[in-house]
Amino acid sequence: MAVLPVEKIHIVVHKSIKEQFLKELQKAAIVHIAELEETTSRVSNELSRIDDALNQLAGYKKRSPLAMFFNMKRPIPYDTFVETTGSYDFAKTVDRIEKIKQERESILARIRQVEEDIALLGPWKPFKDELRALRAFKQTEAIPVVIPSKETLNAVIETLEDIPHASQHVNTLGTNLYYIFFVKKEQGATLRTRFVEKECQIADLHKHDGVPARLINELEHEFQDKTKRVEELDEQEERVSREIGQLEESSDRLAIEHKKERVAEALPETIRTISIIGWILKRHIKKLDKIIEKFPYAYYERIERDPGERPPVALQNVELSKPYEMLVKLYSMPQPKEYDPTPFLAFFFPIMFGLCITDAIYGVLLILISLYLMRKVTGDKSLFKILLVGGILTIFAGAMVGSWGGDIFEYIGFQPLIRLKQTFMLFDPITNPMIFIAIALGLGFVHMMLGIAIEVVDGIKNREYSQAIFANLTWFIILPSIILYFAIFGSVPMAKVILEIILWVCLMGVIVASHPEGKSSPVDQIVWAFIIWILWYYITSAAGNLLQFSYVIQLPKYTALALIPLLGIELIRFRQMKQVLGKIAWGLYNIYGISSYLGVLLSYVRLMALGMVTGVIAIAINKIAWMITGIPVVGIILVIIILIPSHLFNLIINTLGGFIHTMRLQYIEFFGRFYSGGSKPFKPFQLETNYVDIE
Repeated sequence: MAVLPVEKIHIVVHKSIKEQFLKELQKAAIVHIAELEETTSRVSNELSRIDDALNQLAGYKKRSPLAMFFNMKRPIPYDTFVETTGSYDFAKTVDRIEKIKQERESILARIRQVEEDIALLGPWKPFKDELRALRAFKQTEAIPVVIPSKETLNAVIETLEDIPHASQHVNTLGTNLYYIFFVKKEQGATLRTRFVEKECQIADLHKHDGVPARLINELEHEFQDKTKRVEELDEQEERVSREIGQLEESSDRLAIEHKKERVAEALPETIRTISIIGWILKRHIKKLDKIIEKFPYAYYERIERDPGERPPVALQNVELSKPYEMLVKLYSMPQPKEYDPTPFLAFFFPIMFGLCITDAIYGVLLILISLYLMRKVTGDKSLFKILLVGGILTIFAGAMVGSWGGDIFEYIGFQPLIRLKQTFMLFDPITNPMIFIAIALGLGFVHMMLGIAIEVVDGIKNREYSQAIFANLTWFIILPSIILYFAIFGSVPMAKVILEIILWVCLMGVIVASHPEGKSSPVDQIVWAFIIWILWYYITSAAGNLLQFSYVIQLPKYTALALIPLLGIELIRFRQMKQVLGKIAWGLYNIYGISSYLGVLLSYVRLMALGMVTGVIAIAINKIAWMITGIPVVGIILVIIILIPSHLFNLIINTLGGFIHTMRLQYIEFFGRFYSGGSKPFKPFQLETNYVDIE
């Protein structure tokens, strides 16, 4: 329930035991290393190779659908991890995978070339001579041409009337005509140009020598052989993929060692020693002592932090509050002297979240989904625990407003379920929405007042007494007093007298003393408080006459004459009066700040809006589904097909919306009162993995 105290330490270790000491320190995960020298970041070649191998085998890994959303690490004991990674020769496996990859890439490149050659030679298959013969003429050039149509052929022949030539028709496929033209070599370039101008394609057969039919046959056999070899390589790769788990463990071991090496290189050092400057939780000092005792050439001492230096922050909360630390970390870690807001989040967050969904069956589903995810997903389970508690509160909120899958009990018509709903139902938000609004506003008011109260205590703790009393405590009294005055004790004159005095005193305190800048004499502030109070009384009384409002305390009219001597005193003290007037100007502006409190309070109406939306959508889903119950035989099946995915979608989308809007209320409306944050989280030097969760 607080920020844990930390100590700054300086550890000195002899270079001869640097590796062993860092390994032990990394395993213990108790020291946040603060001062590291800049080094050139480089990736371990072995780590890069093993990660490439894992990427190559990724298609063979059996993945749970949950892996798309969560990091599904396998739990493994530390001793088992060390033993298996130490005995496994990952380099041999990586070599095999790389060789398979290289050979397959080479074969696939050749297969693509073979396919292109077969596609090229196929239309020329009727040509019975060797292709090398076309290049054997001394004075004649043979040009194989693909002509797109007979019309183009006629046009080509017309353009070649001035060039002596001969031609041989080889094949016709569709509209394409395959010809070989023979022309003197000195006119070959001219002929090619005219073919191109007529949108003909010149076939590039110069790489091939034999008879096309025989070449195609050889290429087809080669294609089959290469394809068979690729299949064999795939089978080899699949057999190797059985070692994915061991490769992942080896990758994590290399990553741990790589991080340790980078830290070792970045530590300040002398000729014989290295220095580790960092932070440790006070409760872990004894653990560090035990580590130091294992090494004869290691020593540490506690040192003073530098002026203005902020230590990293670690939080400690009871088990029920601990999951909500995740939400604090998402926002920002508190400063060392700030309140840890986690316990407040643990109380208000699930209540507000439950009001955003307000459906008992949805709450049950949230609990079941959370329990399933907690069982299947390793690592940090804070989110699932938050959803679990939120699901429990959702059941209560849903029962309160009578929402059980919307109004599905009425459609089912099972009386015990309907009586269960009516037993716990307190009001119907559709017919009586004002009750729901009152609940949302009441919860918001308590939430807001708690933020102001923390701000008051924080100001006193930091010895900012003026701000704590006049800028915060006054509003802590004013806001509930206004509600009591107009809503609770409207017909109790004595109570209203007391409340009027309290409100006047607090309002004058805000006006004359809430601004922190400048120093004013208390006497002047008191005098001006009376002046402003008298003016306030008569101005608001005059305005009240128009609104049929009047104070219970009635001042005689001659009270206004008291302004003359009071103003006279201040005119005599004109130099001091200027300082007070500056504060008063800002104080009057702060009085306008009551509108911001009203805005904050109204923002909690979103709880009612989201809760109503969830229920109304659920009711609409039920109505649409039951419209098709009259269809014989398949009607009930279609109803189920509509209900299940539709309600799940409604649950998911409103859970997401409820979570986000509840976070907004915490971060903006609540944290904005007292919380600044900005500290770095306490991150110990530890074993960090990507694939396994070391226990």
